[in-house]
Amino acid sequence: MDGHRERMAAGGEGAPRGGRLFTPGFRAIVASQAFSLLGMEILQFVLPLHLLNLTGSGTLYGAVVAVGFVPYTLLAPVGGVIADRTRKRGVMIALDALLAAMMAGYLALSGSPYLVGVTIAVLMAAFASQALYQPCVQSAMPHVVASDRLEQAVAVTNQLSMVTGIGGPVVGGLVFGFFGLAPIVAASAVCFAVSSVLTAMFVRVPYEPPARTAGLVATVRGDVADALGFLRSRPAMWSIIMAATLVNLFCSSFFNVGSPYIVTESLGLSNQLMGLLQAALALGGLVGGMAVAMRPGRFGIRSTPRLLMAATAGLVAVTAVLLLPVEPLATYVGLAVAYLATMACCMAFSIVATTYLQVESPGTLVGKVMALAMMLANFATPLGQIAYGAVFDLVDPWMVAAVAAIACGMVAARSGRAGIGER
Repeated sequence: MDGHRERMAAGGEGAPRGGRLFTPGFRAIVASQAFSLLGMEILQFVLPLHLLNLTGSGTLYGAVVAVGFVPYTLLAPVGGVIADRTRKRGVMIALDALLAAMMAGYLALSGSPYLVGVTIAVLMAAFASQALYQPCVQSAMPHVVASDRLEQAVAVTNQLSMVTGIGGPVVGGLVFGFFGLAPIVAASAVCFAVSSVLTAMFVRVPYEPPARTAGLVATVRGDVADALGFLRSRPAMWSIIMAATLVNLFCSSFFNVGSPYIVTESLGLSNQLMGLLQAALALGGLVGGMAVAMRPGRFGIRSTPRLLMAATAGLVAVTAVLLLPVEPLATYVGLAVAYLATMACCMAFSIVATTYLQVESPGTLVGKVMALAMMLANFATPLGQIAYGAVFDLVDPWMVAAVAAIACGMVAARSGRAGIGER
């Protein structure tokens, strides 16, 4: 057994033995993450919405959100290098403190005639910070929980992300609607500040400075090349990353683009019902995460093909519901059920894939491997959204759903052929 296997068998480098899930280190990360994610969700929801209210331009709204997302994709590999070569705790503290300061600055400049540029700059900085922040959190997990609890730990953090993804827009929308911009921007700043303080006081992640014999650019290039070389030597890991990327391309993008179109355009229903359908997706994510957290023994890398086939079955159900000659509300109810079940399977797959990559990667490569996986998955999402947006204008929604189901089924079949489910 090599050194990496021995490290993982012992529960991770610096991780506690004995199989506890909520170790002090994990509790500290979860607490700080809760505030940081809530602040980020409020930021991403309120700032573009404020701009939309001022200008009335949907095109500008979409462009600002899209431009803000660019740094997240481009900086993900850099975030992986930083996570593996610096003190993760220090990076998390600094980034949350920076975001708190930026939100305070935004509030001071909210009356500026250059508000569009300021909003774009803040969103780009926020997404860039997440590209550096999340690999630190992901690569810290094997250090603070034992390896036999890592899958549950990933499930808990994913559920936390889903909860804040629901709570942030709800809280942000209510406060913004009733009290205006200042209180909700201040609340976002406070969330980041609290996260920074909690991390400084309670988060502890073991750290051994790696040797660096080259300049910064050469080091980043060399580290990313090392991660890619490692993945090429592990076909199963590479297959998992590609499966996650393709699921984002074919499945997640379908839900993101197809849901508003199907509900409001095809079925002619209200925006409120569209919001409830989004809630069904979020609830499905919570169900999938809870299933893994409560019954981790039933999941694992062997379950990947089955989970993807179950997601395919969900998309087939969506296709069938759209073909039924029933009233729009009946179609809507069927879609909500199918959406919830499909999202539960996708979330369970995401947790299994993330855990597998964390466990199988050497301690010096965890951050970079996770960052590369994030970069590819996030790059696939906007490509899928653009493609689906064009296709929905050309053919009936049931045909688009059928294509998504066929594509997802092909990903599941390829995962089975790659031997992932046999590991």
